Amino acid sequence: MDYPQYSKFSPITVNVKKNIRQLRLNAGYSMNEGARLLGVSRKQLEDIETIRNYGCHLDLELLAKMKVIYKASMDELVGDLPEDYYSDYFVRPRKRLGSQPR
Repeated sequence: MDYPQYSKFSPITVNVKKNIRQLRLNAGYSMNEGARLLGVSRKQLEDIETIRNYGCHLDLELLAKMKVIYKASMDELVGDLPEDYYSDYFVRPRKRLGSQPR
């Protein structure tokens, strides 16, 4: 039995990751410069900006640094949100772990 492929990130996280990358590019920072400003390695910045099924989750301290560095509001980072706060937009999918049944 095949299990569906789940994403590691919620839709809101994917959206914020896209916005973070776009803010960095719009500011004219390279990956190296963006990483230096955030106090992370280039690899960590790649993991922060990736929307694939790997990478790292975002934390509040990092978002606060980005707000200051890119002079962006939280609305710019988060984008438009659905009115229904129970929406799947805010739910982090859980990746199925363990071995596949035979």
